Amino acid sequence: MKNIKIIFSLLILFISGTIDAQNKQMIEDAADYFDNKDFKKSYELYNTLYGQNPKNTEYQFRLGFCSLFYPEKKVRAIELFEEIKKVDKSSDVDYYLAKAYHINYKFDDATQYYEAFINAKGTKIKNEDKDLVEDAILGLANSRNGKELMAKKVVADIKNISSPINTEETEGVPIISADESVMIYTYVGKKSTGGLLDDNLKEDKANGNYHEDIFISNSTSDSTWSNPIGIHSLNTSGNDAAIALSPDGHTLFTFLSDVKNPGDIYISNLEGTQWSEPAKLNKNINSEYWEGSCSITSDGRFLYFASERPGGLGGRDLYVSMNLDGDWGPAINLGPSINTKYNEDAPFIHPDGITLFFSSQGHKSIGGYDIMFSILKENNWIEPISMGIPLNTTEDDRYYVINAKGDVGYFSSNRGGVGGKGEQDIYMVTPGILGDKPILALLKGIVFVNDKVSEAKIEVIKKETNTEIGPYYANSKTGKYLMAISPGSGYKIKITVNGIDPVEEEIDVEKLQKFVEIKKDFYLYTAGFESKKTQISVKSILDSLINPLVNADSFKNDANKVSTTIKEESVKTTSVVPCNGSVIPDFSQIKGKSLNDENIYKQFLSIAGSFCADGLVFKVQIAAYRKPDNYEYNHLQEFGKPEIVNYPDGISRFTQMSFSNIKDAEEARRKIIAKGQKDAWITAFIDGKRFTLEELILVNFKNKSIN
Repeated sequence: MKNIKIIFSLLILFISGTIDAQNKQMIEDAADYFDNKDFKKSYELYNTLYGQNPKNTEYQFRLGFCSLFYPEKKVRAIELFEEIKKVDKSSDVDYYLAKAYHINYKFDDATQYYEAFINAKGTKIKNEDKDLVEDAILGLANSRNGKELMAKKVVADIKNISSPINTEETEGVPIISADESVMIYTYVGKKSTGGLLDDNLKEDKANGNYHEDIFISNSTSDSTWSNPIGIHSLNTSGNDAAIALSPDGHTLFTFLSDVKNPGDIYISNLEGTQWSEPAKLNKNINSEYWEGSCSITSDGRFLYFASERPGGLGGRDLYVSMNLDGDWGPAINLGPSINTKYNEDAPFIHPDGITLFFSSQGHKSIGGYDIMFSILKENNWIEPISMGIPLNTTEDDRYYVINAKGDVGYFSSNRGGVGGKGEQDIYMVTPGILGDKPILALLKGIVFVNDKVSEAKIEVIKKETNTEIGPYYANSKTGKYLMAISPGSGYKIKITVNGIDPVEEEIDVEKLQKFVEIKKDFYLYTAGFESKKTQISVKSILDSLINPLVNADSFKNDANKVSTTIKEESVKTTSVVPCNGSVIPDFSQIKGKSLNDENIYKQFLSIAGSFCADGLVFKVQIAAYRKPDNYEYNHLQEFGKPEIVNYPDGISRFTQMSFSNIKDAEEARRKIIAKGQKDAWITAFIDGKRFTLEELILVNFKNKSIN
């Protein structure tokens, strides 16, 4: 029995010693996380320690402090500091209780305790209290702003964009092309280059951290995002963040910091499908101080960026630099209309060139950074407007971008309670802007040379001032181009490919009153190449978008320009009478867009596939040649002898079969291609007059003849 008692006593001592050792380690770890501002991990450990010893006021205070910076636990901050206030009547507790009420949107209570703290400190403030008093003064202003904005809460739909982009890890700083076809963002997690690394970027699986990498995802046909991949040419073992993308998606600005470099802004260009090695921007942009966010105008002339360089109005200010002879000129502070004595960051200049989004701790912030926007009017920025609640929260809200149309915005946040998947996620909000939507023309499409995609240079001249904007480029692998054109002037557009006569067009958006997206493909041909695609001018597409009942003469002129008319004297009003109960299709969703886009073509078939009308037939065109004798069609004999018509433009067009609706014609077209015909397309005829499908879409099948 005595031996058993001795063994039991030793066991108790062993267990007690183990618990003490475990608690000692937990206390050290909790303090380390607290000092390093990892408040989530610190909260979890102090929660355990406080549960074991609820009378320990230090654990209680630190747990409450962690709750202030842990969005999912911020409600508990009120409970903890209210308990502390019951036994500690000092004014310092008023400060922390005010913070707890503030972050939980209890702005009246927060105002009461902020004022109590400020009044208690008086006018002769001790040095050790100055930071807290200054923060309390800001918090008091934030709370008053919050009460005002809560009274006029904005109706907005905020959604986590979810997988495959958002994971259990960290995703942030979303940047998009103007048409939302591409999203590039910053990722931190298990896929980060180099894995877990120490401060010297050496492998450290025990205590290391993951570093920032740049990932890319593309919009899919069903409005979701493709599986993201890292951009290997940009990612290093240091911190690599994507911070801005030109509206056309061809120029990417990145932030790089490593052991030797605390952080600067770099630029990379899309060459085909590869991003070039980042090049550091000049000393007008990068100083010896922090620069870490920026945005470029759609014409490439101005770069807005944030910097902590001295001489500003606050710790972090917004600046603008103009491109001079191919490089960035001196940085100019945006002044007191934008910058405050607090921090401003994360500028985003909309493709319209006059709407600037940014994040600010001043202005009408309700706490931390809030998203604001200002509009440039008569060369001055109007007073910034808060995007309001619920987009803005009492936490930090930054890195806001919107599409060209202005109906959708994206941002990153660690806010709790809205479907978050990880430590920080990317969110989508509609509408993208309050009030009036941006006004501009978004021109996009593909450049073809001899009916194959091609790179090209696109020059745009503003006729009002005879100044060039851009230039823009069509991608060498896909032929895709994208550019935003602001209203207030007419423009000349010139498409140039080496060794080929350029294509030139004009577009007038001087009096444009709304956003329009113009889908336009450009076709260039070498001498002697005979297969021609019908081109409808940008002007005609724009006219049809602004006025669906566009004047027939506009189309007639286009037809003359590309030599597709039959005879000018045959022009007359033509209408179609739907058959079998058909209703004339509504093409408003795809009007002006190219049927060369597979997704648009599928949408077209779903809208009009079964439509039929008296006098309307569809034929499959298999060839178009200036010298028809050069074309052999023996492989298509099972579909009947082609109908060959010599048109006034000197081109003979070959068609096969005739159908009353597009669905049946499309089925035949696919069979013809399956027999080895490289290309075949559908053309329409109304009372014997030839129409391209794009032309029919533009006039909604009714009341206008364009041949």
